Amino acid sequence: MNFSLNETTLLNAVQGGGIFSVINSIISPSFGIYFNDGTGKAINPTSFLGIEYGADASVVSAPIESGSYSSYNKVKRPPVIRVLFVLEGWSALSGSLPNLTNFSLTSRSDMLAALDEMVGAAKTYDIETPDTTYEKYDLVRYNYRWSDRDVTLLTVEAIFQSVLEEAEVTLTSTTAQSKTTSNATSQASSAVTEKVNSSTSEATQSNVSSALTGLKNSVSSASTTVANKVSSVASNITQTTTASINGAATSAINKLSSSVTELVKVIT
Repeated sequence: MNFSLNETTLLNAVQGGGIFSVINSIISPSFGIYFNDGTGKAINPTSFLGIEYGADASVVSAPIESGSYSSYNKVKRPPVIRVLFVLEGWSALSGSLPNLTNFSLTSRSDMLAALDEMVGAAKTYDIETPDTTYEKYDLVRYNYRWSDRDVTLLTVEAIFQSVLEEAEVTLTSTTAQSKTTSNATSQASSAVTEKVNSSTSEATQSNVSSALTGLKNSVSSASTTVANKVSSVASNITQTTTASINGAATSAINKLSSSVTELVKVIT
């Protein structure tokens, strides 16, 4: 419950001459729209006219096996609350003048600016009613009307939708604060292994030349080994074949070495 100090209703109750009239006039149901973070009221209307709450869900429309109906066959939609309230201004000539007789500093222009900010920002609000408080709702739409009959009165319909949040999931590791596991001591196939820096460096002309020299020696050595294992009966044929292999391999490698050398010169 909250206490309303509206001057007009209080004076009317006093003129009525009854103490219970005074009490009933200043004690009214508690309504309010507050920031969910606890920083206070989001808006301050003159009075609330009503609140309409609605919640629904959808169930599977396809045929299912008997007895298999469970929670994943039903999806809850975000509940919606429609709040109807009014704000009384002081003059019809300007919406920027608050009605000080209602002990309010909020003008009609201030209210519309606040609603524009609320509908554009991702913030949540708590809607208080006499029966319960609806938490974590966001303003998704609002409508207002102003007529020539009530020239100082702004009537607003604010539509709030619930923000459905699931449980927060946090991934942690028991080894997060310690050094990584060594490859030599790891017992699990999924364990985090130690970090190994790559030793790869850029190739230079000297590196290429050394590699080609080693390739020449390897081919020559391999051909000689093959020739020594051949029977002495075919020694003349083997020598001729070996000479041909050595000559072809040497010629090809020399050409490759020359090409790589020229390429390195162009690049560097």
